[in-house]
Amino acid sequence: MTLLAALLLPVFAAGAAINGAVVGGEWAVGKLRDRKARKRAQIEAELDRKQAQLRATILRLAAELNGDALEARKALIRESFMASGRIPDDE
Repeated sequence: MTLLAALLLPVFAAGAAINGAVVGGEWAVGKLRDRKARKRAQIEAELDRKQAQLRATILRLAAELNGDALEARKALIRESFMASGRIPDDE
């Protein structure tokens, strides 16, 4: 019986070492996946923030251009009436 135990002890020790390596490997892979997921979420949050910032800038510039276009149209109409010598009709 002791001979059997002596023969099986290295097998069990090797099995325990392999099991430990597998569990440790799974833990390491899980940590790596978590770190990648956190990094991805951080990058996506930064992209969302930049997108919102750019959208606000675009809308502000569009509003400014719209105001400039309105003033340009008014000036063009004013110059047109001044050049023709007519007075615009108030409707």
